[in-house]
Amino acid sequence: MTGFLLAALASAVFAQTDIEAALNDYDSGNYTEAAPAMQSLARAGNAVAQYKLSIMHFYGHGVAEDESEAMVWAQRAAAQGEVDAMFFIGTMYVFGDTVHQTVDDPDVEAAKWFFQAASRGHADAEYSLGLLFLAGKGVTQSQEEALKWIGRAAEHGHASARDFLAGHRGGH
Repeated sequence: MTGFLLAALASAVFAQTDIEAALNDYDSGNYTEAAPAMQSLARAGNAVAQYKLSIMHFYGHGVAEDESEAMVWAQRAAAQGEVDAMFFIGTMYVFGDTVHQTVDDPDVEAAKWFFQAASRGHADAEYSLGLLFLAGKGVTQSQEEALKWIGRAAEHGHASARDFLAGHRGGH
């Protein structure tokens, strides 16, 4: 039993070292170096690696640019509770070149994913959801709901949300 626990602990330590090295390469812009480790970790179920790999595929950083592959990895990460991946899925529906063609209403899909992340306190998702409510895209237009979500984003330190609210209050 002790051998099993030591092996499990060693495996967890190596996995943590692997993700830290891959993230270091990713954050440094060394995508070609990060790609093999991210792919391996993502296939092994690491949600952070799955999320980062989705971004890499979306932009073609170190791997082939492929929005469908980006969506697959982001959805796997989101299924594990990776909030940044939830926000990124919404972002892909708004800004993607091909992903929006895979659903009937990409604005509704974006709103669903922004809501998932916003409900967990993701400031960018709160702000984005607020903007959708303001424009009535994918949701019923509501200034009240827009201000609620943009206010939450501002409370969580989102600079654009704070600027928006300052301009909104100054306009009254």
